[in-house]
Amino acid sequence: MLDTLNSVLLSAIKYETRQAVLMAFAIIMTIASIAIIVVIMMQKGTNDNVGVISGASDTFYGKNKEKTKEGILKKITFGLFAFILVCAVICFVVGITD
Repeated sequence: MLDTLNSVLLSAIKYETRQAVLMAFAIIMTIASIAIIVVIMMQKGTNDNVGVISGASDTFYGKNKEKTKEGILKKITFGLFAFILVCAVICFVVGITD
């Protein structure tokens, strides 16, 4: 079934179009990779073990961590990671040749 789907996709898309799509996704993934590096470098390191020892995990800040800058940066990091993963899968499917 997968071979049939693959042959239908490959016959419907010209070689030049596939190469252009692959190049576009490569550029998009490169930009997203640079963005994820910048976002990770902006995040502050966490010492979760120290919070357990001092009992600071039950503070107001500990409970509302998702709304802070660090929480937003973690969500952006995960979003960029998911975007790069989806782009890589699309590149793999489009790049398959006979």
